[in-house]
This record gives sequence, structure tokens and C-alpha cells, in this order.
Amino acid sequence: MAQIKCKGTVLEQEIAAAYVAVAQVISIDGPESESETYESDTLDNTDAGIPYSHTGRTEGGSLSGDLFFDPALAGHTNFLDLLTTPQAENWKLIFADAATTEWPFVGAGFSFSPTVALNDGLKGSFSIKLSKIPTFPGSGSAA
Repeated sequence: MAQIKCKGTVLEQEIAAAYVAVAQVISIDGPESESETYESDTLDNTDAGIPYSHTGRTEGGSLSGDLFFDPALAGHTNFLDLLTTPQAENWKLIFADAATTEWPFVGAGFSFSPTVALNDGLKGSFSIKLSKIPTFPGSGSAA
């Protein structure tokens, strides 16, 4: 079992049919995918526990993160373009493991918020709402 370093992990956005790394990313959280369930309790259930069943679907969730923001950097202005002209885009999360494992996904929604604070660099927080789920290599899933 390997312990994988985080340094070298990359978030890439597809721009003009080529994947481009998002520069100056500090942290990435998610995507926080979750299988969908429903409460499947019945009146004749004598157990104190509430049963749940799966629907066979999975919510893709969102991927979020923080970066040092440069409002003149083309890669960062691409984020802002997704707010002024919303559209689905292809993304990849690429881990810094020996296999450089990739999780491709489609981003359907986007949010961005800059943070200006004394004694810190200009930063921004972003979130990408997934359409469907990422493709997890070796798991048989498809985006």
C-alpha cells in the first residue's frame, strides 16, 4: 500500500480540444459523489433501525478547491467565462501517483469567489458541479 503525495496533483480543463492545467491550485476537495438511497421502511417493520435501499443511481457531487488567483491569467479568466457563458466542459483530476491516475468528468455548473485578505496573497475558491460521475479507472464506471 502506497502513501501518495499530493504535490504534483493537477486539475485540467479542456479548452479548444486540449486539456490545460489550472495554474496555482492550492487544494482540491472531492468530488463528493454519493450513491442515492431512499427510506424503504414499512409499517410492519419491528426493527428499531430505519432501512434504506439504493436506487441504482449516483450523484456526482461537486469538486471544489482554492488557488492563488491571477485575474489576468488566461486559465483563471476561463473560470470567469463559465459564469458569464455557462456550458458543460470536460475536466480531469490527475493524481501524483506512479500511474498518474486520471478521473475525467463533465462539469455542468461552476462557482468562483475571490478572497482578498491582509497579509495573504490574492486567492480564489472554486466549485465545479459534476454531471453524472467521474470515470474511476478500473471500476467499470463511465462519466
